[in-house]
Amino acid sequence: MNKIYDLVIAGSGAAGLSAAILAHAKGLSVLVIEKTNLIGGTSCYSGGVAWVPTSQHNLATGISDSMDQAALYLDSTVRNDHERDARVEYLRRGAEAIASLERETGPLFYVRAINSPDYYPDADGASQEGRAMTPLTVDGRVLGAHFRDLRAPLPELCLFGRQMLELMDVYHLLNARRSFKSAVHTAKLLLRDLRDRTVYRRYGRGTRLTGGNALVANLYRTVLARQIPVLRETSLVDLVKDGDVVTGVVVRRAGRREQIRARRGVILATGGFPWSKPLRETMMEDAPIGFSATSPDSTGDGIAIAIAKGAKLDADNVEPAFWSPVSTAKRPDGTVARFPHLMADRAKPGLIAVNKHGKRFYNEAENYHDFVRAMLGRLNNEDQQPVHFICDADFVSKYAFGSVPPLASERRRAVRSGYLIKAATIAELAGKLGLEASALQETINRLNVDAAGGVDTEFGKGASAYNRYLGDAGNLPNPCLGPIAKAPFYAIRVHVGDIGTAAGLAADIHSRVMDERGEPIPGLYACGNDRNSIMGGFYPSGGITIGPALVFAFLAVEHAARPQSTRAA
Repeated sequence: MNKIYDLVIAGSGAAGLSAAILAHAKGLSVLVIEKTNLIGGTSCYSGGVAWVPTSQHNLATGISDSMDQAALYLDSTVRNDHERDARVEYLRRGAEAIASLERETGPLFYVRAINSPDYYPDADGASQEGRAMTPLTVDGRVLGAHFRDLRAPLPELCLFGRQMLELMDVYHLLNARRSFKSAVHTAKLLLRDLRDRTVYRRYGRGTRLTGGNALVANLYRTVLARQIPVLRETSLVDLVKDGDVVTGVVVRRAGRREQIRARRGVILATGGFPWSKPLRETMMEDAPIGFSATSPDSTGDGIAIAIAKGAKLDADNVEPAFWSPVSTAKRPDGTVARFPHLMADRAKPGLIAVNKHGKRFYNEAENYHDFVRAMLGRLNNEDQQPVHFICDADFVSKYAFGSVPPLASERRRAVRSGYLIKAATIAELAGKLGLEASALQETINRLNVDAAGGVDTEFGKGASAYNRYLGDAGNLPNPCLGPIAKAPFYAIRVHVGDIGTAAGLAADIHSRVMDERGEPIPGLYACGNDRNSIMGGFYPSGGITIGPALVFAFLAVEHAARPQSTRAA
């Protein structure tokens, strides 16, 4: 094995693979190391959406937008001056970064015809049409024998636990009995699944890849085509420094320690620290470990090693993680499923969230990050836990509820496992949840009155464009508001969970890692969730993790490729 490269990149998620491709395009020799035998990390679990205002894909749709409007939106929603310089640079260079990457890979993204609005659609500068780009669907067979290198998605987000779904697939599945077009679309999905189970069973799962799996597949295909070396089952164990300059890495491979030299530096993209108990205790003491819907291999390796070499862990964000309510269940194979309640159920009519007092406490259709902030008592309220989602028989027959699709057989199995809590009456349900029956009944009575009138007088569920985008357009007058009236009744316990860490290594606009004095460490870069989030702990829109991951990979490579005499600037 070659022991000298221009760049060594730790991590094979979207950030790491993008950095490798961009560096190779600049003529640099590159090595990617990945500690597991699977490619993609948490990127493969994600939706893969990238929020990059004024990208070529957004402009091609005719969306009216500008850099000034996007900057205004971030200034009005990211109420933290920390990282503002990085946000400005992100907006300034983002479209260029995506275009540069796609020149090497071919098209990676498209913009949905019906796109999600920004998460605060009434804020100054917000786009009602959205600024997010969605990964193009990929036929995984293009990877050939390397298909099984790819980390599989969460089975709970797949049809029959195998076939990946795009947002419009879910819409058509839910409307298959009401629309001929949806019925045809659903039939095609079922036929594709049948073909994968028979003709293409050697791949082990569905070969139609969407979201983050599709994005990683396209990036990995380019890495393979360019013959960029990727060492799997190779753990980063240390950084090599010559004075103040990072000049290489120490890895553990096949039980042996090896030193690899990096002439132009090391890029850390190991996925943040959602499964690092020590780092979580330092940064996330009110969010116990075990409820992260991320790759369990994201244990903060890159961050911890960099800190030991003098790097600064940034603690100036409003929140240390990208939050999501998460429910847990035992899978048939005994493993634990951690289901992130992102967009599928909370905004639908006929679901409410109640706190330890049996009362609603927040608009269930708002974004997942803010919903958990409300659970934690961060939004001018008190800690609300434990929290349960509640619905009725009509809801579960029409919509997915957590990880349970609207199928009677799946509901029965979920009740037997304890994931779904079922009761014949509201009073019985309250007893099973440890709530006061009269309080819960009063909550539901008020909901039902509001549902009849179409206006949520408590929390405004369904009032914003973002709420309505996630609701059921066929439910009038309010796509997000419906009664809870038909027995039996159901509940799911949800926990403070996350889809990644927002706190990370302090870095500058070139993604150079900073030391405790605020000075860049020569030769050390961080991107993805190893780099501190430029959004300062806020979550203004979908795609604000993958978008910066790709853009700051571009900026890190651009800086590392400079002549040595100019890299100090």
